[in-house]
Amino acid sequence: MKLRDISATFIVSSLLVAASATAATTKSIPVVAQIQGAAFFRTSVTISNANEAATTPVHMLLSYRSLVDNTFQTVTLDLSPALGPRRVVVFDDIIQAFKNAGRIRATDASANIFGTLLVTYDAIAEDAREEAAAVARTYSAGPAGGTIGLAYAGRCYCATGSRFRVLGASRGGVFGNDGSTRANLGIINEGNPQGQGSTDVRVQYYNGDTGQLLKQFFVSDIVHHNLEANEVFQINNVFNDPAIPSTVHTLVVQVEAATADFYASSYVVQLDNTTQDGSFFFLEEE
Repeated sequence: MKLRDISATFIVSSLLVAASATAATTKSIPVVAQIQGAAFFRTSVTISNANEAATTPVHMLLSYRSLVDNTFQTVTLDLSPALGPRRVVVFDDIIQAFKNAGRIRATDASANIFGTLLVTYDAIAEDAREEAAAVARTYSAGPAGGTIGLAYAGRCYCATGSRFRVLGASRGGVFGNDGSTRANLGIINEGNPQGQGSTDVRVQYYNGDTGQLLKQFFVSDIVHHNLEANEVFQINNVFNDPAIPSTVHTLVVQVEAATADFYASSYVVQLDNTTQDGSFFFLEEE
């Protein structure tokens, strides 16, 4: 992981507000969703301001690829009123909040949405970014009541992604004596140093037992386009890939942007095949 140039980072924020480059901090949430499949998946977002004195305007930027016409969409929504000191705002369904505010275009209003969210705090500076927090939880209804979900914290956008390798592991198959698991792999283009631009992303799978390269491919081989800045693409159940023998139950995954000086990041969601319980973690960034 390489820290971006701080002044360059907030060029992204200028898409939302005309803020000073050093007078704001942005948190990056890698996945927000509203998807009706076998279950109804939604993402809740908790936004907090831990500063003891400052009230801060908060601006949200949702980026997603339309499942209706395959166009890339970016839409904004501001908190109203601004977030006071030591205050918290919770959205049980952040996508629905954008829809209710009329920010999602009519074409996508009834479609599944899967994207990323940037949350910018105008009055919290980079050197105090721990005062700003944005935590997401993607969840669905549980079979016996309640919900099943997984939570993950937004990271400072100034430090997300790597211009080099992004590395980690995943597993599939039997989990001890208690069941079996599968793994989903998420891939994000974090943009160039200014947080802009499109790039392809190279992915490599290595056998976790032998180190053998099993498969190398580009995201564009699957989706037939480059990823735009702040676009996420997820590969579900990576061990179902024909290139991975059924005897292989662990992988080392390597992800890297195909364009020089672009940042990529990646995550794995490890899911229980019976309960659908999930665990989320980022891959390591070089």
